[in-house]
Amino acid sequence: MNEIANAGNSKWAADICALVLSFLILYLGLSFVRPLAGPDEGRYSEIPREMAESGDWVTPRLNGMPYFYKPPMCYWMGAVSIKLFGVNKVSVRLPNILMAIFGVVITYAAARSLYGREAGIASALMLGTSLFYFALSQILTLDMTVSVFMAGAMFSFIVALKRSGVWRGILILGFFLCCALSVLTKGLIGIVIPFVAIFIYACLVGVPTFFRTLKKGDIFWIFTGVVLFLAVALPWHILAVIENPPYENAGGIFSKKWEGQGFFWYYIIHEHILRFIDEETSKRGQPFWFFFALAPVGFMPWLLILPQSIREFFSEGWKSACRKTPEVLFLISWVVFIVVFFSMSRSKLAPYILPIYPALAVIAGRYVGNAWRNPERYSFRFVKYVCVGLGFLLAVATIPLWFILSHKAKCWDPHLAAYILSTCGVFLFALSVANLKIAVSGNIKKMMVSFMLGTFGFLLFFNPIAIFIQRPDSQHLVEKIKSERKEGDVVAIAYDYNSFHDVPLWLNELTFVIGVPPEEQKFGYMRERAVHDERFLSGEKEFERVVLKGSGTGFVVAKKDKALDFGSLKSEKIAENGNLVLYKVSRK
Repeated sequence: MNEIANAGNSKWAADICALVLSFLILYLGLSFVRPLAGPDEGRYSEIPREMAESGDWVTPRLNGMPYFYKPPMCYWMGAVSIKLFGVNKVSVRLPNILMAIFGVVITYAAARSLYGREAGIASALMLGTSLFYFALSQILTLDMTVSVFMAGAMFSFIVALKRSGVWRGILILGFFLCCALSVLTKGLIGIVIPFVAIFIYACLVGVPTFFRTLKKGDIFWIFTGVVLFLAVALPWHILAVIENPPYENAGGIFSKKWEGQGFFWYYIIHEHILRFIDEETSKRGQPFWFFFALAPVGFMPWLLILPQSIREFFSEGWKSACRKTPEVLFLISWVVFIVVFFSMSRSKLAPYILPIYPALAVIAGRYVGNAWRNPERYSFRFVKYVCVGLGFLLAVATIPLWFILSHKAKCWDPHLAAYILSTCGVFLFALSVANLKIAVSGNIKKMMVSFMLGTFGFLLFFNPIAIFIQRPDSQHLVEKIKSERKEGDVVAIAYDYNSFHDVPLWLNELTFVIGVPPEEQKFGYMRERAVHDERFLSGEKEFERVVLKGSGTGFVVAKKDKALDFGSLKSEKIAENGNLVLYKVSRK
């Protein structure tokens, strides 16, 4: 028996090591070639840089000012990475990438615990290579981290129901710990979504049936878990309230006006309530059906397997499904509630939907795992030929994509773009031919392996191709500033700070800003206006005075379509990157 247990444990370890290594190569391998995607990657890199520099781990700051849009968990991780590895494209993205890999691992662990090793491997691979999950592993936002912690909470819950003894207790504690970390990442949704999903699941299986799955010993673990949750989630919130109280001129707690308000109003009322119910506050309105349309696309190419997976679950009827595999009902509740919840919100951004994909991966992974064990009972005829056709379509699409990029002047190096896209096209065409042969042979296992390896190969082209598709960053312009700057020279961002979040990041210092603070920074500016007023200049004339007070030379980053007049100063364009331009201004 011990030999069998050791063999099982070694397979767990071997599988996890293989997954971690594979996704490190996929996620981290070429992440250094792509510029930071603005504005999100610039913003969520600069906040940790300022935190690491200031040593203030309670009040996140952007452009030197308090920034309470979200809690600090991701900023803490980013600041640690910057302290360890300095400021570069890999270090600022590393926490996000490691969280994405952790999400793949916990999905493997949950699916394997519920449905066996084959389902665990399939679920992990499909999650890690699904379109939206992969894309957000590469683009630094807060959504990957909160999605992984949320998945950790909900996986802990559903697996705990299948366990007993110490492992059950550890999973219950894991549920509360992950909820706390979710709250520290993106606020109250970190606890609201898991608990509502559990409530819906209890209603679906029947409340009496649900309570029969609980045990007397759970009371101790749940109480300890609540204490753990409070110990992890509360301290930062309390410190933030203490350090950022309202001013005397603050309106009431239910006011929509932010002037004079403190952390509690802004964080709870503005960010959690007004942003959800008031489109004027969120400024991110989309139609109700937005997430219903987006959610399926994000699970490509594995979306094609989902209908068969769900049909198999319900093949013997509702009662049989509830009795044999009730955890699938929880996974479905998890997905449906998140889609409906964010569809009701007045604030809609594509990354909000990311938390559904671990659950979808396990639903599909269960089906694929069954097919791997019993290939003679499963047919993927429709799926395999659609996947082959999709491969040929993507291979051909690289040609018009190059012409479109060239026509829109996005290819700063058309020859390099042509090389990357043609290589991608040839790879996809050769892969599709190979997959077609395998599909005709009818060998399901070979087909699964071939499609997965092909998906891995295709995703390796994401970062090189994204160089020409995404908005450019400011690193090239800042390198030019550093090469020409002398002591006393000043640097300013002209009018559109949101497009230049990464200028202070690469410069490693705050800059002057021509124009008023962006809307999202007005709350922080209001709280410390006296400290930062001198950095905000009303226009080019005021910048002219700042330059003349110093060495007489300044650098201004601006949008290409923004006309600037520096009065008596001589200005020349010394660098540009896409629609971003760097001017050097000096005495005539």
